[in-house]
Amino acid sequence: MKITLFGVRGSLPTPISKPEQREKTLKILQMAKEEWRKDPAGFSEEEFLNHLPIPLSQDLGGNTTCVFIEGDGGEKVILDMGTGLRVLGNQMAPQAFSGEEMDIHILVSHTHWDHIQGWPFFKPGYSPSCNIHFYSCIENLEERLVRQQHPENFPITFQQMASKKHFHLWKEFESYMLGGLKIIPFGLRHPGSCTGYRIREGNKIFLFCTDVEYREEDREHLIKMKPQIAGADLIIIDAQYSTAEAEKKLGWGHTAVSKAVEFAEMMEIRSVVLTHHEPDHTDHEVARIILDEARLIKPGGMQVHIAHEGQKFIL
Repeated sequence: MKITLFGVRGSLPTPISKPEQREKTLKILQMAKEEWRKDPAGFSEEEFLNHLPIPLSQDLGGNTTCVFIEGDGGEKVILDMGTGLRVLGNQMAPQAFSGEEMDIHILVSHTHWDHIQGWPFFKPGYSPSCNIHFYSCIENLEERLVRQQHPENFPITFQQMASKKHFHLWKEFESYMLGGLKIIPFGLRHPGSCTGYRIREGNKIFLFCTDVEYREEDREHLIKMKPQIAGADLIIIDAQYSTAEAEKKLGWGHTAVSKAVEFAEMMEIRSVVLTHHEPDHTDHEVARIILDEARLIKPGGMQVHIAHEGQKFIL
C-alpha cells in the first residue's frame, strides 16, 4: 500500500506568501554561507540542500486535504477531495483519457468546503472512460455535490461531467472490501459529523482521521475502540492547533498537536502524520508548534511526521 499526500492544509487553501518565501530564502543563504566557510573546497550545494530541516527543505504546501492510496492490486483510492485533488487529477489525466476504462474510488469524510472543493477541477471526472465510485456515511452525498456545482456557483454542473458516477452508502463500523483493501468507517467528533477510515491490506493498517476534536473526556470511549485501532502502522490525524489555541476553540472540531500525539501513543500507533495545518500559520509556525509539542521520535520508537504535499509512505 502506497500513500501519497496531495493536500495538508485545513479550512481553506493557503499559498505561501512572498514575505515568507523571502524569509526562507534568506535563512537558507545564511546557513549555506556558514557551511561554506567551514570547508570551502568540500562544500556541496546538493548535500547542503539534502540536509536542510523542515520547513526550509520543503514547503508544506497550500492545498487542502487529499490523500491517494495505491493498493498492491492496483486499486486507486482517494481520501477526500480538497484542492489537492486537482494536482492528483492532472497526474491521472493521461490514463483517464487514454480510452481505456479506469476505476477510481473516493472515500469522503464529510462535505465541508475544504474537503470537496477540488472535485470540479478533477480532470478524470470529465472522462467518459472513468468509473468514479463515491463512498461515505452521508445519505445525501450526491445531492450535496450537485449543490456545489449549481450554476450560481460553478459554470459546469455535476451531471455535465462526463464520468460515470456511482454512490455507495456505508455504515459506521461495518467492514467493506475494495479489491484487496479492507475498509472500516468510524465516526469522529466534528461539527456536522465526520468519518474516519481504517484501511487494512495484508497485515498493514492505515488510519485516516482528518477533522477530529480529541478531548480528554473522549479517552474512556476511545479506549473501548482500542482493539480496532491499536497497533496501526500509520495514522494521518488532524493537528490544526497549538494547545493554547485549542483551549480557546472548543467545539471547532480540530485537535491540538499534543493531543493528537497523545492519542497515537495511547493507541500504540507506530507512525503519526500531523496534518490539516492552520491556514493562519506559516510553515515556520507549523514546524515550531510541532517541535515544541511533540518530539519527532517518541519513546518506544513511534515517529512523528509534519505532513507536507508530495510526502509518501509505503506500508
